[in-house]
Amino acid sequence: MAETITLKQGEAKLLTLTVTDTSGAAVNLDGCTFFLGVKAPKGENYVFSKEHDDFNLGQAGQGIVSVFLGDTDTNQTPGPYVGELKVIFPGAAPVTVEKSGDLAVSIERAITA
Repeated sequence: MAETITLKQGEAKLLTLTVTDTSGAAVNLDGCTFFLGVKAPKGENYVFSKEHDDFNLGQAGQGIVSVFLGDTDTNQTPGPYVGELKVIFPGAAPVTVEKSGDLAVSIERAITA
């Protein structure tokens, strides 16, 4: 998940994420709980976030999850953002969060007619 995710301002998009281990192998995410938050690089509050129920987990066993971003999610000031995908693995204590990684997110200005 090292590449920058580029989003168009105000455009709905299905965001698909693959979680891998340090060797590049997909991590089995069956039974995990997810949270995605996106904020400005030095911001304290998320400009948008997605809870577990927002995720499509059909390919979680292969390390792939997706989440739909609506036009209101991406309708942010153009520029760089930091995304954070949090994964809680089954059997972990509720306070134990395994963070699978930070994401570089870029929102590009929408082109208007």
